[in-house]
Amino acid sequence: MKVYSERLPLKYLVSDHGVCLGVDTKRCSFLFLASRAGLLLQKRPVGDKVVENLSYEIPEIVRALQEEAAVGAR
Repeated sequence: MKVYSERLPLKYLVSDHGVCLGVDTKRCSFLFLASRAGLLLQKRPVGDKVVENLSYEIPEIVRALQEEAAVGAR
């Protein structure tokens, strides 16, 4: 099961794998993700499409964000 909305400044995704909330502002976006892998809160660029690009699949989103963090830490 997967339920999501992209229409408002507050975006949400609820699935069997976890919950993802996004808040868009004029300067940035905030992404909150709760899944089996843990909790994540990130400040993202305006118009970020990581959730949409990964077909609203929470395990894929978690993996991509972890890889992004690992590359940024180098």
